[in-house]
Amino acid sequence: MLKFAVLCFLVIMASTFAEQCGDQVCGAGSCCAEYPEMHCKRVGQLYDICVDADATKDSGNHLFFCPCDEGMYCDMNTWSCQRKLLADQK
Repeated sequence: MLKFAVLCFLVIMASTFAEQCGDQVCGAGSCCAEYPEMHCKRVGQLYDICVDADATKDSGNHLFFCPCDEGMYCDMNTWSCQRKLLADQK
């Protein structure tokens, strides 16, 4: 039970210290994710959990996770960022 309470405390503290977004724009290399509250998150790097870049809300924000960084795509089978292969690498 104590481990669960500590975990809850850490999650709350992490979300409290996250940079808020909404009216303000997140910096380069980040996006505004809306859960549990709106906060700036860095865009997905290799093997990070991601969402499809086209899956934005009406507000232009993303739910849960950011899309992948440039040169990568979100593999919807694994929900993770993968490198885009160039035509000569296939």
